[in-house]
Amino acid sequence: MGINLKSVSQFVGTVALFFLISAPVFSETVDISYQSAGTSAALNTSSGSVDAGLHEITIDGNSSLAVNTSNSRTTGTWTATINSYDDIQNGAGKYNSGRNGKEKYAKAGYLFGLLDLSESLSATAAKYNALVNYVIWDIMGRVPDLNDRSDKRTVRALMKQANQNKGFDWSTTMLVYTADDRRTTREFFAPLPPIATPIPSALFLFGSMVLGLFGIVTRKRVTTD
Repeated sequence: MGINLKSVSQFVGTVALFFLISAPVFSETVDISYQSAGTSAALNTSSGSVDAGLHEITIDGNSSLAVNTSNSRTTGTWTATINSYDDIQNGAGKYNSGRNGKEKYAKAGYLFGLLDLSESLSATAAKYNALVNYVIWDIMGRVPDLNDRSDKRTVRALMKQANQNKGFDWSTTMLVYTADDRRTTREFFAPLPPIATPIPSALFLFGSMVLGLFGIVTRKRVTTD
C-alpha cells in the first residue's frame, strides 16, 4: 500500500502548528531601567527647559527607545506590566480610569507612529520628536506652555492630526509599559520588539523523522519504477 504524500504533508503542518501554539509565551511583567537621554531634545517652556522625545531604556536588559507619557523626570528602575492594544481596549493602562481613555491611547498611538526611531538624529528631527512627545503629554495630562511660536504652530498641527485619529489601531505600532509600583505612576510607550517565533526542540526531532519518511517513500518509488 502506497503512502499518500499529501496526507503526510497535512499531518506535518498540523503537528507543527500545535507545537508553535503550545510554545511558552513571555511574561507580561518586565524590569525597566532608565539609561540615557537617547535622542530626546530640550523644549523651551514657561517652566524652564524640559527634555522630550525618545529616551533610552532597557526592558529586561534589552535596549530600547521610549517616550514618557507625562512631563516628569525619566530616571530610575522599576517593574512594569506590558499592555498591548487589546489590554488597553479592555481597560488596562494608567490613563484608562478616566473618560475617553481608549481615545487618548489611540491618539497617542497615532502620534507614536510619527516618531523617528533612528538611534541618531539631526537636531531638526530630534526637535520634531520632542514636540510629538509634548503633544502626547498634553493628551494624557497637563503640560507647561511653550515659549517658541514656531513650536506652538507645530504642536497645534500635530494635535489636529491626533484628534482626527481617535480610533487609530496602534496594535502594530507600540506597547505600553505601566509601572506596577503605586508610588511610580509613570508609563512608557515603546516600539514593538522584533517578532521571535520559538521552535521547540521536539519540532526539530519530528522534522527529522518526517524527512526520513520522505526518503523511504522516494527510494520506494525509485525501486518500483
